Amino acid sequence: MKIVDTRRITGPSLFTDVSGAMLDIDIPNFRHDDFLQVWGQTVQYVLNGVGWSKELTKTRCYNDGISLFISAPIDALYAACAVNEIVFDLTLLVLNGGELFLNPDKYAELKKEIADELNPDLIELNNAAESRNVRFLQSDDIVSVGTGTGSHQFSVDTIPTSDSIDWENVHDVRVVLITGTNGKSTTVRLLESMMTQAGIKTGASSTDGIRVNMVTVEAGDYSGPEGARATLRNNEVETAILEVARGGMLRRGLPVMNAQAAIITNVAEDHFGDYGVNSLDDMVATKFVIDQGLAEDGILVLNADDIKIVKYAQYITHEICWFSLDSSNQTVVEHIKKGNRACILEDDKIVYYRNGKKIILIDYHQIPLTMNGAAVYNISNSLGAVALAKSLDIEDEHIINSLSEFGNSNDDNPGRANIYYKNGMTILLDFAHNPHGMDALAKLVNNISANRKILMIGQVGDRSNEDIDNLVNSAAKINPDKVIISEIVNRLRGREVGEIPALITQSFKNNDISEDAMIYSDDMLAGVKKSLEIAEEGDLLVLLCLDQKKEILQFIKNEID
Repeated sequence: MKIVDTRRITGPSLFTDVSGAMLDIDIPNFRHDDFLQVWGQTVQYVLNGVGWSKELTKTRCYNDGISLFISAPIDALYAACAVNEIVFDLTLLVLNGGELFLNPDKYAELKKEIADELNPDLIELNNAAESRNVRFLQSDDIVSVGTGTGSHQFSVDTIPTSDSIDWENVHDVRVVLITGTNGKSTTVRLLESMMTQAGIKTGASSTDGIRVNMVTVEAGDYSGPEGARATLRNNEVETAILEVARGGMLRRGLPVMNAQAAIITNVAEDHFGDYGVNSLDDMVATKFVIDQGLAEDGILVLNADDIKIVKYAQYITHEICWFSLDSSNQTVVEHIKKGNRACILEDDKIVYYRNGKKIILIDYHQIPLTMNGAAVYNISNSLGAVALAKSLDIEDEHIINSLSEFGNSNDDNPGRANIYYKNGMTILLDFAHNPHGMDALAKLVNNISANRKILMIGQVGDRSNEDIDNLVNSAAKINPDKVIISEIVNRLRGREVGEIPALITQSFKNNDISEDAMIYSDDMLAGVKKSLEIAEEGDLLVLLCLDQKKEILQFIKNEID
């Protein structure tokens, strides 16, 4: 038995909706019951000793592991982590025949740690914001009340008294939460475009960075709580569109509450093994945490073509808007009959239903992002974005104009099926990194005519051997004539150099791709250069760039200029 991870939970998460401290431990399944019995006694013993007798405790068992949660005040979460670790150590001691006893000096140390962290001014500000129905956001160094154009922020060390704040100028802006396995960032970008068409100043955080009024203000992956808070605190923002990644929800919980709309684009096998999420059902439950962030009258947009989402949706009490590529989908058909919201593909057109009214918006052939229907997954992404926009009462003309103009360029949708042309060759740049995304990309690629297909592929080190094999099995559906296998040295994450390329090689061989067709590169930029070196007129290059994105993009731009 050992501690795998200890962390603060600041918002609703997989199995709790309050703040506190979470501890993940490795423990064999056959020891679960014995451990939990002793832990239950030990945690109450320690909590009573530090004066936290009213705090809640929860546990979640999974294969060879347990998550242990202790609720705690929002101004004592670091101390709560220390308490949780002490409880674990004491539990092990008792299991090994020791006495359930904590030295008074250790109690005194924990109490001092709690007292040193407590911040009464922070609690007062939180309570004042709650009483006025405006959002309160907490970071290590900054706290704020209100959001967007109504946000006011203060240093944690110099929080003013609530009666000195000009509450008349504190207000909230609308918030949209976007999660799923694939399509999140594309949906963020699409909705951002629709809102901008409507003249609404948007802030957006995603794996592409933070954008305000369509301008990138911070580059990098900002799909976690940090990106959400930075976007929500920007005083130019009138509506915030926040990509909420699985990792952030599991690591910290939801970053914000009372959102007006949210979407789950799809759920597929990816990132298994983190924080006790070991199955597709676990992942579905994780994605549905986003529902806890909705306001009482908020709308949850869901993919009716995903059977796991449909099954889990029976537990949802918020209003649902379904979207589907199949106009005969029974879930959607029954939903529409009841006068509920839905967005579907019907006779090649995106159609929106509400209160029995049918609104025909646009033929998918007129949406550049769908590549005349070859990119089926982007038809689905368009449906989801439309459903969100309609949930926010965006007018039809703005939705249609946006879909008509939004394309596959790096400016519109970076790293998602970006198309370039050079000397009669077609270059497709994409970030597909899991089987679900790769399957969708393979369908697109196989709809593009080419003399030869050259594929560049790699994978980061935190994926299991099985995950890597599944990825290659999907990539093999492209039927590549040449494969460039690239090392990702910057993201080995515990793997040895050469280990992942060897796994990828074997998987391709298992898919009847000969080793003679494979070429190796030391990194992804080198792989891109090698791809262009061997390419000829009429070839299609499929470059899966999971690393060195900025350098690769600049190289390709230089090559085609």
